[in-house]
Amino acid sequence: MRPFFTKLCIVMILLSVVSEAFAVQSLEARLDEAQQLLTSDPKAGSEYIADLELLQKQFNESQYSRFILYKSHSLLMAGDYQQATTLLNNLLETSSSPDVKAQAYSMLAVIYASNSEFMNAFINIEKARLMLNDLTESRAIKTVLANAATIYTEVGFVDKAYEYSNSYLKEVSKTGLEKELCYAYFNSGNIEVQLQSYTKAKDYFVEASKNCKSSGQDLFFLLASQELASINLTDKNSKDSLKELELIQDKFQSIDWDIGEVNGFIKIADMLLKLKKNKEAVKYAEKAFAAETTNSYLPHKKEATRILATAYSNLENNSKAIEYYQLYIDTERQIQLQLKQRKMAYFIAMQSMK
Repeated sequence: MRPFFTKLCIVMILLSVVSEAFAVQSLEARLDEAQQLLTSDPKAGSEYIADLELLQKQFNESQYSRFILYKSHSLLMAGDYQQATTLLNNLLETSSSPDVKAQAYSMLAVIYASNSEFMNAFINIEKARLMLNDLTESRAIKTVLANAATIYTEVGFVDKAYEYSNSYLKEVSKTGLEKELCYAYFNSGNIEVQLQSYTKAKDYFVEASKNCKSSGQDLFFLLASQELASINLTDKNSKDSLKELELIQDKFQSIDWDIGEVNGFIKIADMLLKLKKNKEAVKYAEKAFAAETTNSYLPHKKEATRILATAYSNLENNSKAIEYYQLYIDTERQIQLQLKQRKMAYFIAMQSMK
């Protein structure tokens, strides 16, 4: 099972423009198809990449670079960080294109961040950022901005994430492709939630939901819908909001996406807690807490223990409430320690680049 950060890389790594009209024998069209599959059906994308590998000798330099970027993406999704890193480093040595190099650096940053090697992640994403003024391909510019926004969001540097997210949304808005607007609006909404600016977050998630649905980005459509249902909760529509979250949860279970399912358990538990349905809240929060991914993904662990501590306290089960409250405090300390370590890694990374 891969962490939440890696799962979200499905779309953010390669946000290139995809042609809708394919010529069956066109190598460019086949590369477009590979990219489209990688962002919508990673398993099918991986299989398609394996088939494309047989055509490597027919690629020109530009096509070969695209293929390596896509293959590295596929390897990252499979958790094969070492081979993906090797391919990207080789590409950096052999390619003279700033657009290719910038994308490779930003993908290396994603790999290092996914593997908790944050100093290397910061160095590589900054190398990519410093190349922005030299880039000529819209695909490369958007890839760098999207990856920078996502990395800095994930590591908790909200101010930097906000800056890159806004830049990415502006860049994507120039062409108005629904597929790209889907992720751009979702990421902006996610950052506004972290800033507790829920009115702005709602506006972004509404736009994300529309664009994700119309462009067939089912994963982000579900995530945006999940966030909207939580934000929209009021006393008057509580039953409707809860029902919507449960329907979304069923869809996450059907696509077998563990981390999305856990996020859903937490959203439902939190809603039940607000509705004073404490026993039901405990049921869902315990499912979230027991999930294999929760122990390593601290934001989920923090939320699950917070809900459990509060619900058990409301149920006057003080021993359980104290147990989960202590776990909540310990998890919050771990998160703050991680943030300090990441800030130090960022400082060292920036010093090393001077």
